[in-house]
Parts: sequence; structure tokens; C-alpha cells
Amino acid sequence: MNPRCPLCNSSHANVFYKAVTQYNDSEILQCKDCGHVYSIIKTEIDVNKLYSDQVYKVVENRNSIFDRIIQWEYNRVLRQMYKITPGRGNLLDFGCGKGKFGSLAQESGWRVKAVETAPDRAAYARDVYGLDVSSNFFTEGSIFNIRFNALTLFHVLEHLPQPGVLLEQLVKGNLTENGMVVVEVPNLSSWQSKIAKENWIHLDVPRHIHHFSPKRLRKLLLDINLNPIKISSFSFHLGVLGMVDSLLKKAGYKKNIIYELKNKKSKTLIFFIALVLPIAFIMEGMASLLGKGGVIRMYLTRN
Repeated sequence: MNPRCPLCNSSHANVFYKAVTQYNDSEILQCKDCGHVYSIIKTEIDVNKLYSDQVYKVVENRNSIFDRIIQWEYNRVLRQMYKITPGRGNLLDFGCGKGKFGSLAQESGWRVKAVETAPDRAAYARDVYGLDVSSNFFTEGSIFNIRFNALTLFHVLEHLPQPGVLLEQLVKGNLTENGMVVVEVPNLSSWQSKIAKENWIHLDVPRHIHHFSPKRLRKLLLDINLNPIKISSFSFHLGVLGMVDSLLKKAGYKKNIIYELKNKKSKTLIFFIALVLPIAFIMEGMASLLGKGGVIRMYLTRN
């Protein structure tokens, strides 16, 4: 229900998208002062139901092709983290979801703890992957009474009312002096976003409050004294899938591809995905080389 920009508190904004097909009672605005793009919701919503619908429901997909793709991608992230700061230590996966990344980090030698407030996802991370998960809402201070050598936040900041405030407190109370932070969010400046426009799957209104460009995310992180060491924008499971969806949306597809793949898997949809996938893979690869891939992934250290 943002009456002002949630980052700079300005009340001056232009309409970025007048209507968003994912949620009728909403608009996407762009702040005139800082340039940030954010969602405005015009009606009251039940926050407790936001992450329990058919799109976000927990599905058992271990050993599936999708699971193997995610595993390959997360292992790439872990290798990159090791290149930046060799060695292992304590790692806090904030917003761990079902716990896949945390489990892989644990297997590679990290001592992992996690935070996840969605009950079904937290339970899965505990029961299936054996992670130590806190489900308390964080505001400040130390979560587990230890310091962490790495904090990871995959697709968390776009959901938070005040991401800069929370991340600053998270770093202050939980990160070691020489620790690393890894942040990933959808890329509003991506080719797939430009293709699908107001139908872009990663707008995900009303769950996503913020829609970051690399420039705006970098500014937010620099303001809390986090310095980007490496920035990348390629993601197979989110980037390529997002490009597939954007191309299908351009051709008139109107459904939610994630919901359809989780719950229906119609032969028609699989056919069209197979048809578009090679083109989507090439386009997303080219886009990523230019910093226009579907995600923004930043590896950061303290200034």
C-alpha cells in the first residue's frame, strides 16, 4: 500500500505500468527522485496467504531435471564464493526456502544455519535437508548468537518493505568483519522484462514490492557500505525459464508457467516450451553477457 517510495520516501512518482495482469488492483510506479521502481497495491490483501497459493506451494521435486539444474547453478555460486574468499566457515542462508542451497553449502564444508518464515518451506528444510532453521521475523541483533563468514539472500530483498534497513541490521549483527554477502534479485532491466513488459513473470505482484535495476540495487548496497566484488546476471532456472515465458507471453500465452508446470504439465505447454527453449537459451545467454539477463547476482564485501 506504498504511498511513497519505499527506499527514499519520496511522494513523487510516475506510472511505470498502469496495469499488471498478475494482480488487477495494482500499479508499478517509478520514483521521480531516486528512480526506484516499486509496486503499489490498491486493496487490502491477506499477507498470510501470499506464500501459500498454488504457485508457491512446496512440491517434492528432488532428483528431477529442474532440481538438477538448480543444484548445478547453486554449486557454481559456491565455487565463485570460494574464489573470492577461499575457505569455509559459518554461512547464514537468509530466506532459505526449501533449503536446497543451504544443503549444498553444508555438503561443501560450510557450517550452515538458515532463516525461513514460511512454515511449510521451513519444515521441508529442517525435515528433508536437516538444516537448523529459525522462523522468527528478524529486525535486528544476532539470530544464532554467532558471527557468519557469509550471508546469502536469494530472491529475498524484492519481498521486503525496507530491504536496505533489514540488510544493514543483518550485516551489523551477524556478519564477520571480513565476511561476504551474496544477493540475487530479478533484473528489471533484462531483455525478458522488456519483451514481456507488464506481463513479465518476475514482477510477481503483489509479493514483489521492489523491482530492481542493477544501478539501483548497487546504490542501495553501497549506501549500507557493501561493495560489489563481482556482478553476474545469468540464471538457468530463473533466467532461461523467464525468457521462455516472456517469448510465450509475446505470442499470446496468458497463464502462469510456474503454476502450470507444477500442477498440470499439459502436453501442449511442454511442446511449446520445447519449441521456444533453444531460442530462449541463446537470447538469455547473449543478454547475460551484456548484463541484461533475468537476474542480478552480486557478491559483496564490507567497505
